[in-house]
Amino acid sequence: MSPSPEHVKSLAGRIFTTVLAFSLGILLAFSAVMVSIFYYSYEHDAEQALVQEASRAAASLDEAPAADVTTVLSQQFSGIIRYTLISESGLVLYDSQADAGQMDNHASRPEVSKAVRTGEAVSMRYSETLGTDTVYAAEKLSDGRIVRLSETRHSLFAFLGEMLVPTLFALVVVAGLVFLLSRLLTRHIMKPIDALDMAEPLENDIYGEMVPLLQRIDDQQAQLKKQNKELAEAESMRRDFSSNVSHEMKTPLQVISGYAELMKNDMVLPEDRQKFAGLIYDEAQAMRGLINDVLTLSKLDESAFAREERPIDVTSVARRMAGRLESFAADEGVSISVKGASAHINGSETLAEEMLYNLIENAVRYNHAGGSVSVRVSQGAASEEVLEALRAAGAEPDPASVVTVRVSDTGAGIPEEMREKVFERFFRLDKSRSKETGGTGLGLAIVKHAVQYHHGTICVEGAQGEGATFVLRLPAA
Repeated sequence: MSPSPEHVKSLAGRIFTTVLAFSLGILLAFSAVMVSIFYYSYEHDAEQALVQEASRAAASLDEAPAADVTTVLSQQFSGIIRYTLISESGLVLYDSQADAGQMDNHASRPEVSKAVRTGEAVSMRYSETLGTDTVYAAEKLSDGRIVRLSETRHSLFAFLGEMLVPTLFALVVVAGLVFLLSRLLTRHIMKPIDALDMAEPLENDIYGEMVPLLQRIDDQQAQLKKQNKELAEAESMRRDFSSNVSHEMKTPLQVISGYAELMKNDMVLPEDRQKFAGLIYDEAQAMRGLINDVLTLSKLDESAFAREERPIDVTSVARRMAGRLESFAADEGVSISVKGASAHINGSETLAEEMLYNLIENAVRYNHAGGSVSVRVSQGAASEEVLEALRAAGAEPDPASVVTVRVSDTGAGIPEEMREKVFERFFRLDKSRSKETGGTGLGLAIVKHAVQYHHGTICVEGAQGEGATFVLRLPAA
């Protein structure tokens, strides 16, 4: 299922817009800061120049006779700077740009009052009407009078207003360059990503930040390949299983059909009818056993058995299964013994019965007349190797409490190279012998599945020719 369009975002677009927005933001902030620094630096320099000019004017006026001060001011100091001569009481004696007689008393002006007290002063006032700043520098003369210089300059806002057009022009030019640079940078960043080979995620020359993502993709691909392989194997196993079931059922059906046809056509002597009926019954029972085993395996394959965690006394189940098989063992001339104290596991009692019944039946079936079957149940500590095997099977075993079941027979034994294959479906060591004894070839496959259901392990021990021992290890309840 594809994500909805509103959830799909372009990485290249995100990188481009982020770089562009960040660059423009930095550019605007830098421009504002630089203009402000330029303005205040210019203001500071102009103020210092005005202070120096005030000091020079004061020095010139101190050297001139008192009666000639206004003449000196009018002749030597003129221009854009405004010069004002003020008495110690605040009376304006001279102004280079206004009629002194019409001006108010300046005693309360900050720069004048401070100069009277300290000898010099600097101040600035903003005119809201004109939108300008006026800087004042005042110096006290030796006779107590004050010479004040003033200069009108644009305020910061007015300065910014004048700088707006050239600044915007510069910003547009720079923004265009940033736009092109952002696109180039985005392409450069996206190039390794666009060139990703997802078939071999870890073989790409890519950014380190993407390695965890590619590692996860590689792991998922490996998992998918494994799952596909398992599905293919399962499908192959299913086909083989179906073929084997059909083959195993064909023989008893042919026997039943043939004997029944003979009886139907009165081609069987009266004294042989019971024999033929017995043969038909035996073959029907073999088919019934095969069908039951197939159904059990199908349930185990499909996990149709509900997970149970009820306590089961393995020793008690073993004795019960041995009792069920006592008549069959007697017919085969084999004795069965079960030994061991109570040992409990958690799981399905039905599967535990299937597991032990098949193991004991198998031991009787492939034994010899006069032979024996021994079932030994114990519970206790286990080696680290056994514990690791149980953990691999999905168990969390208590190291001091593992149930071990040993089912031993006195038959021919199992060659070491065949000890894993005996758990495969329809596998038989001796096909002719298996047919004679009536085995379906599914008993040990059911045992293996039942052991796996209980998170246990199973293996085969014993030397060939000296019987076989099936060893089950299960986590104790």
